Parts: sequence; C-alpha cells; structure tokens
Amino acid sequence: MRFFEETRELAVSAKSMFDVVMDIDRYPEFLPWVAQARILSRSGDELTAELTAELGGRQYPFQTVDRFIPGKIVEIRLLEGPFRFLESVWTFEDLASGRCRVHFSIEFEFKSMMLDLVASPLFASACKSMVHAFERRAILLAGR
Repeated sequence: MRFFEETRELAVSAKSMFDVVMDIDRYPEFLPWVAQARILSRSGDELTAELTAELGGRQYPFQTVDRFIPGKIVEIRLLEGPFRFLESVWTFEDLASGRCRVHFSIEFEFKSMMLDLVASPLFASACKSMVHAFERRAILLAGR
C-alpha cells in the first residue's frame, strides 16, 4: 500500500481551494495525468465521479464516491477501477489575509501485482504534485 500526505499554507482562501477540488470536470485542464473526468451523480453532500488516469501511456478508468462539507473537507473513496484500495482526504482551513492551510492525504494499492509494479510509481509521482497543481489552478482562477 502506498501513502502520501502534504500540508501547506497557500495564498488562496479555503473556499477557492475547495472549489477547485470540487471542479472535477475541469481536471483534465490542469492535471496532466487525468485524461478524462466527469461527475456521474450529485445528491446533497455526496457525488459520484469517474476519472481516467493516464499512466505510462495506458488509461485506467475508476469511479469514486466523494463526500464533502463545503469549504472544509472532501473525502474520496473508491467505488470501482484498477485499484484494490483508494482513499483520499482534503481538508481546508482559512487563515488570516485570505490564506488557507490545506492538508491532502492519499492511500492506494492497485489490484494486480504487475499493475502495482508498473503504475504505482507513476501514480505516486502524480500524487506528490497534486497540491501544487490545485494551488496553481486556484491562483490562476483568482487572477493573481
């Protein structure tokens, strides 16, 4: 099982970061490893999404259920796909001067040992750049 987490203080509000994380349909525009992304359903504080990860020239579609509290937290859990296990959590905390503290964690394992050997290092690398990619997107949308 692979695990990665990062906590950073960013020059954007918690709401801005939350909005970018929830803008799933736009992921292919700013996450290089996401070939496709769409929201399948939404109800109250929960949505179902389908993403296609492009890793090493191959595409791996997967579905997640995302539960959230607006501006505070997003919890992501695997429904189906090439993973045996996938869970991720984003938390957002407003700070002074329009800044926020973001915490991102992800834990995953691919179903097959061969796929885990090939795709895990690529997916782990994508995870390590995740917060920075979302931060750049939030700053761009804020016009800074």
